[in-house]
Amino acid sequence: MNVIETHIEKILTHYTQGEHYELLKKAKEIYTQLTGKLDEESDEYELRMNSFNDWFIFNFRRENDRRIIDDYIFEFKIDDDLARSFHNINYSLFSFLKTNLKKQIVLKDILHDKKIALSKSLKHFGMVQDDLFVGRSIEHDGETYLLKGMCPLPGNILSNLKKQSKKVRKLNSHEEEEKFLLELERLKIKSLNYGHIDANKIFIFK
Repeated sequence: MNVIETHIEKILTHYTQGEHYELLKKAKEIYTQLTGKLDEESDEYELRMNSFNDWFIFNFRRENDRRIIDDYIFEFKIDDDLARSFHNINYSLFSFLKTNLKKQIVLKDILHDKKIALSKSLKHFGMVQDDLFVGRSIEHDGETYLLKGMCPLPGNILSNLKKQSKKVRKLNSHEEEEKFLLELERLKIKSLNYGHIDANKIFIFK
């Protein structure tokens, strides 16, 4: 377990029980409204819960505009370098490109049009070349880590997603990016529920 995973485990342990439980329930309701409902028997349910956990920590905002990560940094007196990393989480659409000569997994950040080489500490990725997914990366202490929450997407919609990513990127808005990525998660759930329909007929954007 790397340093980022250790902190996230600590956050989830502290902020999902006791006085925080009602907030967790409210966040789950909002996340389900935004992205749809997935059967608990689904093979992807664990990935879905990991995606929710990451959203709960880094994206869910309460009425005072604070996030769980803001509370954690303040309450546990997290050092400035790590706090800066947590405040600069990269929520995006990725594809798996290759493993480079340094034995690092290399991703293409499609939404932000750049390549990312992950920390060598990530040995098992669970995806193959050209696989698409929505997820989050974080840079800390010269390394880039991938968070556990990943939403795999159908590979045959890459061309469509590249076009839409370019449109969203031009808006230069974190809010629009988040809206787009949550919409991808919603459409993924829809594609699972309507597996007989071509994904290109589901992943349609206005």
